[in-house]
Amino acid sequence: MRRRLGYTLTELMIVVAILGTIFTVAPMLLTQLQNFYLMTSARSDIERDARASLDLIDRFVRQAVDGTIIIDTPSGEGPYSRIRFKLVDGRSVDFHQNGNQLVASIDGNTSIVSSNLVYIAFTFPRSDDPSIVSISLTMGKSIQLGRKKVLELTVQQVRVMN
Repeated sequence: MRRRLGYTLTELMIVVAILGTIFTVAPMLLTQLQNFYLMTSARSDIERDARASLDLIDRFVRQAVDGTIIIDTPSGEGPYSRIRFKLVDGRSVDFHQNGNQLVASIDGNTSIVSSNLVYIAFTFPRSDDPSIVSISLTMGKSIQLGRKKVLELTVQQVRVMN
């Protein structure tokens, strides 16, 4: 019997077909995997940033003196995107939107709370009770190719304790 050396043409064609399929599908799978990772990490970053921002605002609004709360609109920003009030200890506090930043000012010391802000609005949900303040917050983060992941959080109501 003769010994067979090498591969047949059929075997080589099957290998080329399998490799062609893998090389065709692999880039799409890698792109989808990267998009999933970017969206998931953006969502977790936004959620963490939004929770921290809401907690900070909540903590200060609860300490506000009831009659000192002023909700207004800074020039060039969204409606009702600034809240100003005095704390029990006499310090003045201001939270407002400045472009895509949430800015806190406590007795003139300004700091950036978040750089992922899309929109914030402060309102009094009940006209007969100015001791309740609603905070509506929308955060967004740029991912790739100019796309933005946006997460809108529900309205949180805060009761002023003083």
